Amino acid sequence: MKTEQTEKAQISAVPCSADGGAGLRTDHNSMSKTKIRESQNAHLKRSESEREQVEGALIKALQQWETTFNATSDSTMLVDNEFKVIQANTATANLLDRPLGQILGKTCHSLLHGTDAPPKECPLIKAKQTKKHQESELYIPSKDVWITVSADPIFDDEGNIIRFVHLVRNITERKKSEQALQKLNKDLDQTVKELQRSNEELRSFAHVIAHDLKSPLRGIGALADWLLRKYRDRFDKQGKRRVNLLIGRVRRLSELIDSILRYSEIGHVVEKKDDVDLSTLLAEIICEINLPTNIEFSIEDKLPTLKCERVRLKQIFQNLLSNAIKYMDKPKGKISIGCTEENGFWKFSVADNGPGINEAYFEKIFEIFQTLVPRDQVESTGVGLTVVKKIVELYGGKVWLTSEPGEGTTFFFTMPKQESED
Repeated sequence: MKTEQTEKAQISAVPCSADGGAGLRTDHNSMSKTKIRESQNAHLKRSESEREQVEGALIKALQQWETTFNATSDSTMLVDNEFKVIQANTATANLLDRPLGQILGKTCHSLLHGTDAPPKECPLIKAKQTKKHQESELYIPSKDVWITVSADPIFDDEGNIIRFVHLVRNITERKKSEQALQKLNKDLDQTVKELQRSNEELRSFAHVIAHDLKSPLRGIGALADWLLRKYRDRFDKQGKRRVNLLIGRVRRLSELIDSILRYSEIGHVVEKKDDVDLSTLLAEIICEINLPTNIEFSIEDKLPTLKCERVRLKQIFQNLLSNAIKYMDKPKGKISIGCTEENGFWKFSVADNGPGINEAYFEKIFEIFQTLVPRDQVESTGVGLTVVKKIVELYGGKVWLTSEPGEGTTFFFTMPKQESED
């Protein structure tokens, strides 16, 4: 009996077994605390790593912002409500020619203008009043610099202005270019006025000279004609030839004076613009120039009606046709007129099968008083093609030619189509 009780007591005194006794609970708690500490340490490490990553990203973003801030060529400043510079970029230091340490904390007007108060045109004052973007163009006499300045307000959550973004751009080169251009335009206007005055004086001079010359010319011509009629039987063959030569020279000089007058009036004397039917006009010109019987005349295309100065258009065709007739060297001559539409212009052509013109003289023949044949051989003033060129260019067209020596010449000229639609 005692033995059983003793055994039970001994059994009761034995420590709890590994499957649920007190000793097991104690080991389990220790292990849980260790895992918690390890978890907390891992969390701290992750938080530290994340914090380092965030800080690194912030530093990188700040560096990128600072690089961008300093990369701009315009002076950029942050200024407070008293217009003191809080931050400035490298361009500001370059503009003001001083280090940033001597810029921060100072007012922008003292830095830019050397004054205790901002100028009236200062955009910061206007931006502070209006709470909107403002911009001005200012001149700094002390630096001989032109600048554009702008101000943009920055607000807090309650809508109050806490600072301004202040941009300054050096526009000195642009302003100097503008001033130089203005001076050039002014000089050009003055030159144009002087040219207009000179042209008017020349035109008046041409009229006076023409009047003074034509009067005695008419007298010389009349006297020569009277001598030829009155004393025809007393002149020998050489005498008659010389008197006729004198009459021809007087006629040529008279035509030259008339041609110079017509040339001087182009662009100065404005004729009335009419609807001019070219078919009718050409028929009139052919009758007036007395087309020789050995020359065949044709119109290859339908001709338009132009709204222009009839006299000027007549001068163009009259001179071109007269030249073709005057220099015709073939027993059977041909003259044809063509017309096509091309890029908003009427393109006219006057072609002949005459002697042709060497390419070396294509430009020369449009110069005033220039002729390719001696005037003793062909009566010509050398003004006709110059008149044609001046009229065509006055209307906004151009004139040119193609030619093959011995085979003929084609003169081309253009007239804008709108002339027929005005």
